[in-house]
Amino acid sequence: MRIPVLAALVSGALLLQTKPNFSGTWTWDSSSAGANGPARVVVVAITQTDNNITLKTGDRTLIWQLDGSETTMQVPGPTGLEDLRLRARFDGTRLLVEQHTATTSIVQTVSLSGDGNELTVETVAQTPQGEQRGTQLFKKS
Repeated sequence: MRIPVLAALVSGALLLQTKPNFSGTWTWDSSSAGANGPARVVVVAITQTDNNITLKTGDRTLIWQLDGSETTMQVPGPTGLEDLRLRARFDGTRLLVEQHTATTSIVQTVSLSGDGNELTVETVAQTPQGEQRGTQLFKKS
């Protein structure tokens, strides 16, 4: 009788597994990516609640609802203000983040390392110049 109880407890624990919390200050150094030119350090502040995730870098703030619903905001574009549509949802322990304008579509898969000190962002961007892919690694500051 102990084995079924243990199996039920393990299954229950997996079902109740909480979503990762990406909150923190994250630093990316472009020199770590082998970029040409002068090194550039990018700092991103992420705040996560049960309902949304906010990303702030420099003077730009983006907010995604974590229920998968779409949020629209106005951002400067090449010909003036344009709509930026944002959508996010969890896929297990990964966060799928989308950003869309009239001409660009960016889909990012965000994940945390086991110790929570590294944030990996895999990006696929569809732009007028074609598809671009990349991976960035951020360290918790």
